[in-house]
Amino acid sequence: MNKLFLIFNHTLTEDQEKEAKELLKVTQIIPLPQHLQKLWSNIPPDKDLSSDLFFPITSYLLANKGEDKNYCLIQGDFGAMVYLVSWCFKHDFIPIYATTKRVAQEVIKPDGSVELIKVFKHERFRRYILCI
Repeated sequence: MNKLFLIFNHTLTEDQEKEAKELLKVTQIIPLPQHLQKLWSNIPPDKDLSSDLFFPITSYLLANKGEDKNYCLIQGDFGAMVYLVSWCFKHDFIPIYATTKRVAQEVIKPDGSVELIKVFKHERFRRYILCI
């Protein structure tokens, strides 16, 4: 049974859920518990990062790791992502992220101002790669 742990600040779209189930063969999609989601969504910008900060999340992942493939969809604070992606490689989790197609449209308003409309559509999940 493949699992997908959600470590990001959004809700999965229908397209993302479909891809996870069909292409990654995920049978269980697991959002972070509320207290861990709050931690991930509020990485303190005024402090240095340390492994202690992420210990509650990494402990949760280890405690809930499945027997088959364990994917982690990781997006968020750049430094936090780098740490957690590295941690995943060391602990046999598969770190992935969502790619999107972006379509931008400029609308010129009657007063001469320009409104920029951006639409993001899920394209696919992509594995993070490790450079050694």
